[in-house]
Amino acid sequence: MSEKREAFIVDTCRTPRAKRKGVFSGIHPIDLMTYPLNGIVERNKISPESIEDVILGCVTQTGEQGWCVARGAVLGAGWPISVPGTTINRLCGSGQQATNFGASTIQAGNADLIVSGGLEHMTRVPMFSDTGGEPSPALNSHHPDLVQQGESAEIMAEEFKLSREEIDAFALSSQMKAKEALDNKRFQGSLIPVSYQEAESGQSGILEADNNPRPETTAEALAGLKTVFRDNGVITAGNASAIVDGAAAILLASESAIKKHSLKPRARIASMAAIGSPPRIMLTGPIEASRQAVARAGLKLQDIDLWEINEAFAPVPLVTIKELGIDGERVNVNGGAIALGHPLGATGAILLGTLLDEMERRNVQYGCSTMCIGLGMGIATVLERV
Repeated sequence: MSEKREAFIVDTCRTPRAKRKGVFSGIHPIDLMTYPLNGIVERNKISPESIEDVILGCVTQTGEQGWCVARGAVLGAGWPISVPGTTINRLCGSGQQATNFGASTIQAGNADLIVSGGLEHMTRVPMFSDTGGEPSPALNSHHPDLVQQGESAEIMAEEFKLSREEIDAFALSSQMKAKEALDNKRFQGSLIPVSYQEAESGQSGILEADNNPRPETTAEALAGLKTVFRDNGVITAGNASAIVDGAAAILLASESAIKKHSLKPRARIASMAAIGSPPRIMLTGPIEASRQAVARAGLKLQDIDLWEINEAFAPVPLVTIKELGIDGERVNVNGGAIALGHPLGATGAILLGTLLDEMERRNVQYGCSTMCIGLGMGIATVLERV
């Protein structure tokens, strides 16, 4: 029996997350992705021809994000034509799933050096622009009560008895944590500055930090926002994830590749999980996915030092924290998607980088990143620092 192969994260990098219809509006999605692709090889002083595959997550795969943007980004980055690329879609979990697939490929012995990650240009390729046509009769016959995610968040808040005040308080906390993180440049080590020229104004410059957070947010302002999905509901634009543009890359390597290319590993992919969950409520997936991933790592939930739970809507982390019985002080310590934004296909890769950066800053051993996914799924990945 062959010895178990490990997959390691060597490095992560990303673009800043930019407000929708803002500074990235003049940049093609493929061009945006070339920034972290070239950044990851330049930072680690490796030749692109050494990369055996590029696996990227992207949700809205149409228009400028159609026709395999991973391969397009490889070619657009000027990499050798020998480097392949593939684009995957597990909806909001795509960037994380791309990384899990890359790690699994290395663990199986089918590659030694892979770049994973994701992108989503929500300005130039709007969310849901890839949908349309008639609903599936087969799907409807089994699940006639499917709703959109915003209504699922309302159902979740109702079933788990979350008040508007509790939900808004979490949203405010996300903004304040993000402000502190940005003020202290906690994301700076992973950021690749992006040169831009806005599509409409023609204004040009370089974006060096996330520009979506609203540090001036107050409890009173959040309380005054109208609900979006129900007249008497709890979900508003202030307690849901922000729509932004962004891209990210992660360098994954086997032990032999680390030695061959003189790389320094930062974390081991300790375990991973993807699960299906009730599709009507669709946002509870992180609960079981986290349980499975942590158990597969041979750990208990209380062993996890830091958590990233994607803030698609504030009820998601609130319910996940409650159901797992974990310490909320260990969750999303630098804010989350409510403040910083959720560039769909990129977020999973971004969160893994954010998690690892903070694990190093705090000198802790274990971290878990988890996300809810449309149509009822969840994904989780456990990292161990090395």
